[in-house]
Amino acid sequence: MDFNEVILKSISEKKGFDILVYDMRTLTPFIDTMIVCSTNNLRQNYAIATNIKDRLKEAGYKKSIRMEGDSASKWILMDLNETVVHLFVKEERQVYQLDRLYCDVPVKRYDL
Repeated sequence: MDFNEVILKSISEKKGFDILVYDMRTLTPFIDTMIVCSTNNLRQNYAIATNIKDRLKEAGYKKSIRMEGDSASKWILMDLNETVVHLFVKEERQVYQLDRLYCDVPVKRYDL
């Protein structure tokens, strides 16, 4: 299974929603993909971050996983080298409007 597929399935397993996958290759040389998703509450937000880490390790990915945020964070940022994941509690995503900021970047909606 592809690296980003593992991440996307990990998000879906914990019922993350409004999942957008941005192709960042034309915008920056540092990351290839940015994934943004919404959650219903803090507990779900942290559960998804934990699930992503666990599933990547199970799939044999040895890349470093850096994470900003914890169980009390409305926005968790995961730096997975060429992929960056933003997990937002729904209301927080509306405040920061990353989707509007990257509206010119190629994007796909992920539905399981």
